[in-house]
Amino acid sequence: MLLLSAMIAGAQQLPRPKIGLALSGGGAKGLAHIGVLKAIDSAGLNIDYVSGTSMGAIIGSLYAIGYDADTILTIARSINWNRLLSNRSSLNAFIMEEKNEYGRYAVELPMQDGKFRLPSGVLESEELWLKFNELYYPAYGIRNFDGLPRPFKCIATDLATGEVIVLDKGDLISAVRASMAIPSVFTAVVIDNKKLVDGGLVRNFPVSDVRKMGADIVVGSDVSSELLSADKLTSPLQILTQIAFFKEATSSKQEIALCDYFIDHPIEKYSSGSFGSSDSLIAIGLETGLAYYPIFKKLADSLNAIYGIPEKIVYPSVPEKIRIRQIVSDSLKYISMPFLRRMLGLKEGQEYTVKELEASIRQAFGTRYFNKLYYQLEPVSEGVADIRLIAEENVPITAKLAVNYSSLTNIMLIANITVRDFIGKQSRSMLAAGISENPRLRLEHTQIWGSKKLPLAWISEYYLERQEVTQFEDYKALGVYRLFSQYLDTRLQVAYKRRQLYGAGIHLEKVSVKPQTQSRISIDGRNTYLQAYLRYEYNSHDRLFLPRRGTYFLFEPSFIFSQKLNVSYNSSGDPIENPDSLGIGYDPFLRAKMQVQKVLPVGSKNFITLQTEAAANFNTNQFVFHDFIVGGMQPMMRNQVTMAGIQDASLFVNSLIKGSINWRYQFSGSVYTACSYSLMYHSFLKDQLAPVEGKLLSGYALTLGFDSPIGPLEFSFIYSDQSRRLKNYVNMGFRFSRGMF
Repeated sequence: MLLLSAMIAGAQQLPRPKIGLALSGGGAKGLAHIGVLKAIDSAGLNIDYVSGTSMGAIIGSLYAIGYDADTILTIARSINWNRLLSNRSSLNAFIMEEKNEYGRYAVELPMQDGKFRLPSGVLESEELWLKFNELYYPAYGIRNFDGLPRPFKCIATDLATGEVIVLDKGDLISAVRASMAIPSVFTAVVIDNKKLVDGGLVRNFPVSDVRKMGADIVVGSDVSSELLSADKLTSPLQILTQIAFFKEATSSKQEIALCDYFIDHPIEKYSSGSFGSSDSLIAIGLETGLAYYPIFKKLADSLNAIYGIPEKIVYPSVPEKIRIRQIVSDSLKYISMPFLRRMLGLKEGQEYTVKELEASIRQAFGTRYFNKLYYQLEPVSEGVADIRLIAEENVPITAKLAVNYSSLTNIMLIANITVRDFIGKQSRSMLAAGISENPRLRLEHTQIWGSKKLPLAWISEYYLERQEVTQFEDYKALGVYRLFSQYLDTRLQVAYKRRQLYGAGIHLEKVSVKPQTQSRISIDGRNTYLQAYLRYEYNSHDRLFLPRRGTYFLFEPSFIFSQKLNVSYNSSGDPIENPDSLGIGYDPFLRAKMQVQKVLPVGSKNFITLQTEAAANFNTNQFVFHDFIVGGMQPMMRNQVTMAGIQDASLFVNSLIKGSINWRYQFSGSVYTACSYSLMYHSFLKDQLAPVEGKLLSGYALTLGFDSPIGPLEFSFIYSDQSRRLKNYVNMGFRFSRGMF
């Protein structure tokens, strides 16, 4: 007994062994690391050093800051990974003048040095930067990572040389973001004039680094995948990925040998992109951690018995609000600092919470002047800091591309050129073309004036559309019409809180109708008219396409006048000598339309969309040129009102009231199915030129869709009680039309 006491006393004079934790990269699979942290915390095992790569850098840095495993688990479960790891910021962040264009294109190519250039990666992910600002706020004053509650290092790759870059000082957010910048997926991060990408290319499992930090005992958690066997290399992408990771695979074997406790996770069936299975990956990690808990407990108890219980890691104490002394930035090229300050709405000398700073950054980002905008807090004194804005501005000229296919328009290549501040400051000029057998063209100029109290904008637009549509009678195809319209529109509007606007404008439109086949009654001619209108619009949707929450409301009364017509009417190919017999006239009249859409999330995978739409031409003697065109699942053309169950342009009506309900179930992050029901009462002011039996219309749709990078890919079966025909409807990609529904 005396000998044992003497040995313990001798050991207590020696320094306590340092324990290091190394976490590998692996994308979504890295969420399994949390289970290991949970087991370590539950066992009371003290971690002295942390190293990580990619997702391991994210989890490891949060642990190094002082977040415990339970807090990290709560954070991981609450994050919307699909939103965070995408280029989609919430639509609510954008000013009303930008909402119609944001998220409408698959590819955006900035012009630099006279050439359109591809970015270093597809994803910049503004929301990821802002989330990091929030999560790493407790460590905002620490520039040497050895000064964190647990010293930390992460790994990145020099894109120019392929060398390993060990990041242990500077801005923690930039370091972690660089470590996870998968080449061609995420944009590279520039640190010390080096363009850095994912460290997983060169050292995915940084055990040697935590050893160099001083760890005597190393716990290593590895979620990386082994190289594929020859029979499993079935695609060019898999082959390229295999080649890229040859060097890293050899390195990982050497790193594993440096572990005292090596933890492998049974996650072979998951990939680095399996964020839709985040709950399952976390659960696997918790099970693995539970299996290792007795080992960690035994180690912790042994060390505590010899060396005593170590001091508990203290979460950094930071004030809830920080006083901003100065707002600075040295990364602006195109806009002025006073303009940026005005967009932010921050005042020097005032105190702000992290959430308020985030809201301010989103407010400036929502002007679309930036591709990336986040901040660094530089401590001045206790509770006081300068805020440094890290901005990557959108260049003045950008090309945008999209492709769309629908049952109405067929294949369409959509190209856009946007120029900012070309005609005055705070302006946007754009040309968009839909290249197709049913072409579209839009020229638009937006000029922002006013102030925060009176946010005034002037918008002028030229629009051209040519569309061939099937002529129906009693829901049966009889012939084909070619509709051609072009208009000039100019309006003034004021927008408040990025959700609502009030506008007034005038609209000069020329519409022509040309029958391509002979039918019972046909109209051939054109009409030119003026339309003065008022508009109120409210939009709190979180996304332009497939919104998951929010409300949309539009009310637009108008007055149509000064019509100039040149029209002929035919019946079965013979001219109608007395058009008055059709009851057609062209006096001025009032017109109104209203749209309401409410999207309600029910849990995390179910979304209910309620729609109401009403429209009316308050006249009794006009057809075709002003009628509302009913049918189809997506708004693709002028005056179209969508209706589940019937094909595009099945009805031309002068008045309608419609209600719809849609249930969408998200199988995973991208795959979904939807069921729709629509009910419409129409033609209550005047029968159509070719009336159908009954004025009540009901329809159904069953849709299978995929939310892809090029837009929603949807295949629908549609059925109407009135047509009694089962049809299909296809829409693929972002559409040209700006109609909400």
